[in-house]
Amino acid sequence: MLKRRLTGLLLAAVTVVGTMVITAVQVTPAAAEDCMQYVETSPGVWEYINVCDGDEGGGGDEGGGDEGGGDDGGNAEPECYLGREDQFNYDWSYCDGDLSCYVFSPPPSAPDEEDWPEKPADAPEDAVYANQACFTQPPEEDLVSNEYLWLDPPENVINWEQEAVQAFGALVAPDFDLAFNPPGRAFVTLDTWYWAEGAGDGEITGTSAAGLVAIATPERLEVQPGDGSTTLTCPFSVAQSDACSYVYDKASVNGTATVDGQPAYDGQARLVYTVRFEFNGTVMEIAGVPAVFETPWEATPIPVAEIQAIVED
Repeated sequence: MLKRRLTGLLLAAVTVVGTMVITAVQVTPAAAEDCMQYVETSPGVWEYINVCDGDEGGGGDEGGGDEGGGDDGGNAEPECYLGREDQFNYDWSYCDGDLSCYVFSPPPSAPDEEDWPEKPADAPEDAVYANQACFTQPPEEDLVSNEYLWLDPPENVINWEQEAVQAFGALVAPDFDLAFNPPGRAFVTLDTWYWAEGAGDGEITGTSAAGLVAIATPERLEVQPGDGSTTLTCPFSVAQSDACSYVYDKASVNGTATVDGQPAYDGQARLVYTVRFEFNGTVMEIAGVPAVFETPWEATPIPVAEIQAIVED
């Protein structure tokens, strides 16, 4: 069998696990009057839902008999069992009559497209090479078939990792300037305060085409004083305060920046955020995507002078 088309209703994809292809579930009811479908009610949470309107198509005492419904009004689970999907990390699964079918696409033995056999001439353009295994229902779960073939991929399967990268790329760094106090000029042995002037202290978001949202939460301010010292890690500071301070021990006579023709230290700062991903308000755990968002370094020349004191007898 060179080709077998997947049938049934595609339901949503679940959370990425590692680098596996995004999992999806397809369900074909055992009979047309079966109203129960396996639906992802929230990311990673699947439930059997009666999708029929009223008595049409099954459930209860009219229109559908006992199959997929019965006296409980259609709340019984359908015959098809798809529990092997998560257990063995299949890429998707679906019901084919009274069989439970599971798909690796591509097969673990041929993960690279260059290793796939030639696609048959009558295969759909978007067909993918796959390993399909079909089982009878529990408790036996006998293996009925195990084939390598070309299959139509489920429509709208969401690659959450790609969507997360897209959402992360949509995060826009706020514009800010590295401000410092004393204003205009710092002084040796005195505290110099730093903050990110112009940046807000709220979360920033980026959204992918599938609606996955990257949310960047303020974490810290990092400052390079410019005198060769190590980078300061400070609280997220966007207003003047002593939350981020440093004491210069030398004037900026050898500084690499200038202010009004006078040497200054090349001070720099960036804002750092922690990132989470949400879909419809539910946090998504997606492996392999960035967990930290950093703005570019913003430079500000910081002249530092020594205080000249005159002592009189």
